[in-house]
Parts: sequence; structure tokens; C-alpha cells
Amino acid sequence: MTILQDIRFAFRTLRKNLSVTTLAVVSLALAIAGNATVFSLVNSFLFRPLPYQEVERLVFIGEINDEVLQGQLGATISMANYLEIRERQTSFESMAAFEGGVATYDTGGDQPEQLTIGKVTPGFFETLGAESTLGRPFLEEEGIRGRDRVAVLSHDFWSERFGGDANPVGETLKLNGEHYEIVGVLGEDFDWLFATNTSVWTPLVIEHGSATYQRDGFTLAIGRLADGVGDDQAKAEMDTLMAQMIEERPDVNRGYQIQLLNMKHDIPDQRNTIFFMVIQGALIFVLLIACSNIANLLLSRSQAREREISIRNSLGASRRRIVFQLFTESMIMASIAGVIGVALGFAGMKYASNALAAFLPKFWIPTLDLRVLGFCLAVTIFGGMLFGLAPVLQTARFDLLSGLKDGTQGSTTGGRRRWASNALVVAELAFAIAFLGGASMMISTFKTMQTSDAGFNTEDTLVMLVGLPDTRYASGAEQADAAEQINDRLGSLPGVRTATYSSLLPRMPFIADETFEIAGQPSVSDQDMPKAGSLAIGPQFFETLGIQVRRGREFSDADREGAAPVAVINTAAVERFWSGDNPIGQRIEVKGVSREIVGVVESVQHDVLIRGGGDKPFIYLPWMQSPTAGFFVSLRADVEAGTLSEPVRKELLTFDRTVSVAQMQTLDAFIEQFWVGQNLFTVILGGFGLLALILAALGTYGVLAYSVARRTHEIGIRMAIGASRGKVLKMIVGQGLSLGVIGLVLSLPLLFLATRLIAAIFEGLVPVEPASMLTVVAVLGLVTLVASAIPARRAATVDPIEALRTE
Repeated sequence: MTILQDIRFAFRTLRKNLSVTTLAVVSLALAIAGNATVFSLVNSFLFRPLPYQEVERLVFIGEINDEVLQGQLGATISMANYLEIRERQTSFESMAAFEGGVATYDTGGDQPEQLTIGKVTPGFFETLGAESTLGRPFLEEEGIRGRDRVAVLSHDFWSERFGGDANPVGETLKLNGEHYEIVGVLGEDFDWLFATNTSVWTPLVIEHGSATYQRDGFTLAIGRLADGVGDDQAKAEMDTLMAQMIEERPDVNRGYQIQLLNMKHDIPDQRNTIFFMVIQGALIFVLLIACSNIANLLLSRSQAREREISIRNSLGASRRRIVFQLFTESMIMASIAGVIGVALGFAGMKYASNALAAFLPKFWIPTLDLRVLGFCLAVTIFGGMLFGLAPVLQTARFDLLSGLKDGTQGSTTGGRRRWASNALVVAELAFAIAFLGGASMMISTFKTMQTSDAGFNTEDTLVMLVGLPDTRYASGAEQADAAEQINDRLGSLPGVRTATYSSLLPRMPFIADETFEIAGQPSVSDQDMPKAGSLAIGPQFFETLGIQVRRGREFSDADREGAAPVAVINTAAVERFWSGDNPIGQRIEVKGVSREIVGVVESVQHDVLIRGGGDKPFIYLPWMQSPTAGFFVSLRADVEAGTLSEPVRKELLTFDRTVSVAQMQTLDAFIEQFWVGQNLFTVILGGFGLLALILAALGTYGVLAYSVARRTHEIGIRMAIGASRGKVLKMIVGQGLSLGVIGLVLSLPLLFLATRLIAAIFEGLVPVEPASMLTVVAVLGLVTLVASAIPARRAATVDPIEALRTE
């Protein structure tokens, strides 16, 4: 009964002070919303287990060298080495490989549909422990060419195309002009890390006769550890096997090692874990700023409640009962803010989900689950108790007898209240400076990564991924001929200035590096071998992207299979490996093939993540000399690039209906997709940085306004004995700026810690510039000055006679 009385009284009190209540609730709700949104991402990436059977036994198997970041998720492996490892290893009870792709799905209409497909070796689904809703996974013999025309449907594709209630097993799909028999439908919960929104799965055929050592493909390998085998034991065996393969084929394997990443323990890696923890910690600062502000509001309001509390005490209410009443009011405000904050956080989660849905598997999409709700509840309770302490501690110091006399306190209690208010503002400013400093440094780093000059043109360029069906274009000569015809057809379309093709597009993450040897130079150890980025390109590649040829020539149509192997290098390679001398006519050995250097081009930044990529050595190889069934086409336009999409589709249909095309977009849009996550966090950090700034300003303003109101009599006396308005103005502004300076000093350890953490996150990617923190300090100083100037101006306009009379 007592609790119900306290709750009813608390609601009446909060309603009576509606402006204070509203400001407190809104401040805390926004802080809770930000924390809920970010924690939903943290929960999805760090705490939600991958939905595979005995995930601690699943391991990614990839090849890396010194130029590829250690711990990189999605490190690829050459098909030839995958076969060697699979046949020789004893640490894994099963191994499987995956490649992503696109296929044309003939629906019977005028225009075929483009589907995202996954190609996997038999045993892939069993290795992951994936279950089928209908039918079965692939059989071992279906990994042999000629018996591989079978397909497994994703659950979503089955639901959309077959209504989710029909049994499609035994029916056929026409993909790339070939009929595939449907043998199974995957379970609803299955999703693969690297194949979001995959509609159809088909067998990946890897045979010794056709497997290559190329590492510019997208072959990913996974393995399930055998019973009793740990990660260290498996890694030791992989090191031994790689040493053997280097000895057997040093031309293609020198400088490489096998990387194993355990799906449970190594994903996400340490860098991502630190990143998410820093972002979450930053939002905790916003919560502390909001709590400091609310505590100051309640502290100021407690002045007006001294008489009320004294009367309640005289009527029999104990201090314990009064303290419980104040905590009840705080927790009610926190509860209301919690409900609003969860609702706003859910909206933030939906925004994040929509932004990330096209790039992440379903199990990494943020959702409002029990763990997120529990976190929100903990934050709400923590916030309510934190800001509720201020009025409770202040009440403990009340002189209840003098409160009954006139509702005012003596100088000692008033001084304590001013000290407490000032301390809260200092804490608020320190937290705000630390949050804004760290946030601005991270946003500045994101901006540097995105806007650093790549050195080539991305405007008015349309790009696409073209796939040739292996049944019609099985040989390298057929693939090269088809690519040449497609390039000529698209290059002759109205509005197209130049057309080219390449194995990858510039500015893709982690373009593979290759070790090579320079003819005439002494042999070196594997660790000291020259390394350079590698890209296979077609004629007019440099012209299309606006990359200047400094010496020699670029590739022509004559540089194809059967012709003399050639290569083009960039100026960074010339400076590092030839000391600036002319390398034209000299020879290098890349991937076991001796090639003549025929050209030197300007260095540009190809890798989307590594700043300073323009200074990275690079080797360009003729795509025609090692063609593949999939390649990227780039069209430089004289018109708006997006307007070419429909003419390009029609031209490709005319050429061959079975040719697939995907990711058709401008080059700028293609590059932008790699920044979706960073842009999302930029919005979060920027928005809540603005909130922190506003809260800090309100806190400073509130304390000084309260101080001016309490010191009206003092100010009147000062002005009556000769103090000028300017001196009064300076006194109040000085009080505000002194609080800001103390807050800045106290924030320095937090800023130092933020700098070290952010530098650790981006180590090896882009230099972190703490200079942006100076701007934060200047902005906070300006905000503090403005927040101080408003009550200072009010103090300077006090009429001394009126102030003395009213007092």
C-alpha cells in the first residue's frame, strides 16, 4: 500500500514539474535509444553464435602472405592447393569449398532473370551441419563434370517461386541455358557468411586437370576438425603441408602460408571486437552525460522542495521514506524513458537492418531479442539510480528545521549544492569532450579512408560482373573470344567512350598480392621475395580509368593466349625494385611464368581499405593470357552512366541469353557499398555527438542560470557599490569557462585512451589523426561561452535597487 502511495505521489510531482520531467525523460530516452541500437549490432556480431552444428570445430582455411592482413576473414585459396591439402591432411574429418556466382534463370519470358548462386563441393552442407527441408544435399559423384547438373534451392527461393508448399524435388531449372534437376531445399534458418540472398546452390567441380594456382578468384575453403584435434594441432599440420608444397612448386607458393580461423573463437577478429566495444563505450558516455544533466536538473529542483520535504518529515515521514520517494520518482522517469528509448532504439535497429540486409547474412542482422531487451533494462535501471543519487544525497544534508521556517538553507548547504552542481557540469563536460573527441577522430578516419584520392577516374563509369556458362565457354580460347566480342559490342553502344574488362574492379577490398622474381637479381629468401598487387586486365583499361601510361605501352588485343607473356608495372614498383631505372624490356617471373615488362603506368590506389595504396607496387597482367568464365566490364560514358543499363542488357541478350550479368551500377556506387557499415556508424556517432553537445550546453546554462538566480542579491550589492555591467558579465562567463577548463583537463586521460584504442583498430589501414580533437575542444569552448553568456547577460541587466528590495 505504501509503495502504491509513493507511486501515485511521484506521478503527481512529476506532472506538476512537467518541463523538468519532459527534459529529463527525453534526454535519457535518446541515450538509451543510441545504446540499444549499437548494442543490437554488438549482440549480432559478437554474442550471437553462428548457426552451424558444433561451430567450434569449423575452421576457415585460406592462403595469406605478408601483404594480406593477418586474421582476414574470407582469405581465398587456390583450387590446386585446396585439392592438395584435402588429399594430404589428417586433421579434418571433412573439407569443402565454396565460390559465389550469378546465373541466368530462364523463366520462359522475354528476358531471363539474374540469380545469385552458390557453387559448393559435395559435402559442404554436411560439413556445416545444415539440414534440408526437402530432398537431399549433393552426392559425392555430383562433383564430377557431366554429373553436376543438379541444384539445391534456398528456403526463400522455394517459398517465393514454389509457394512454399509444393515439393519441387525432381523438377528442373534452366540456368545458363542448361537444365538442372532440383534435388533438395535447404532449411529456413540456413544462411552462409559469404552468400547472402543466395537463391540456388549448384555443385562446384574441382578437378586436378583443370585446377589452377590463381589466387585472384573467390574460392573459400572450410573444414570440420576431427574428434580430438585442436586448432594448434591443425595449424601445425598445415604449416608442414605448406612447406612441402613450397618445395614442390616454389614458383607459385613461395611467400604464402595457410591461415586457419576458427568460426567460434576467431570470428569476428580482435580488431572488430575492439571496434564494436569502443563504439558501445562511446554511447555509454552519452548516457553518463544525460544522467549528469538530469541529476543537475533534479538537484536544482530539490531547492524548491525543501519546505515540502521538511513538512513531510514533521508529519512523521522518516528520512528513509523520503529517500525511497525520491528514488521512486527517479525510477518512474527512467522507466518512461526506457520504454521510449526501446521504441526509438527499435527504429534505429530497423534503419541498421535495412542498411545492412543486402550485405550480411540473416544471423548478423540486428534484432530486438531478449539479450538486447535485458541490456536496455540494465541501462534504464543504471541511469535511474545514477541520476537519482543527486537529490537523495542532497536531501540527506537538509536542515529540516530551517526548511520549516522559510524554505531556504544556510550558506553552508547552499555552498554544497553549488559545489555538487558544478561537479556534475564538470563531469558532463569531461564526458562530452571525451565522446566528441573520440567520435570526431573516428569519423575523420572514416572520411580519410573514403575520400583519399585513388588517382584514377570513377565518374561516368558503368561496371558489371559478367558470367559465361562453362558449358558453352569451357576453354580459355572460347572465354577470351566471348569477352572480346562482348567488349566490342558494348564499346560500340551510343554514349560509350571506351570499354574494358578485368578480373577485379579497382577499389575492391584486399586485392590479392603476388610474389615474383626479377630476372638478373640474386635469389632471396621466401620472406624477402618482392611482392606486389596483381590484377588481370584487358585492352583500354588504363584509358577507361584515366590512368596515365608513363613508359612503353598498355596491353592490346594481340596480348592473348599463345602470344609472348607480358606485364605492365606501376611507378611504385619501379622505385622500389628498380631504383627508378627504366625496366622496359626486363623480365619478371609471376606465377611461374616469365614475362617481359612492356609498360609503366602511374601508381593508383586499388585497395579500398589501405590508404597510401598509390605507393604500393602493382603488376598488371593481360586477362587474355589467362581468361576465366567470370570478369568485370567497365564502360566509360559520355552520358550519365546509369542510362546505359538498359541498352547494355539488351545487347547482352542479343549476344547470348545464357550470359549472366550482375552488380550493374556506376563505379562510384560499387565502391560506396564497401562503406555501408562505416557510414552507418558515422550517422550514429554524429547524431549522438550532437546530442552530447546539446546536453553539455544545457548543463552549463542550467547551472549558471541557477547561480544567477541565487546570487541576485549579491549581484545587486556588487552593482550598488560600483561594479560595472561588464565586470558582472565577466564574472559569470568566467565561472562557466572555468568549469569548461576543468572538464577539459579531466577529459585528457579519456582522450588519450580513446586515441590508443582507435589507433589499434585502424592499425595497418589508415593513419589516425588526433588533430580533429582540437576542433572538438574549440567547439565545446564556443558552446560553453554561449551557454555562459546568456545567464551572464541576464545578471548584467539586474536592477540593483529592485534586487535589494525583493531580497
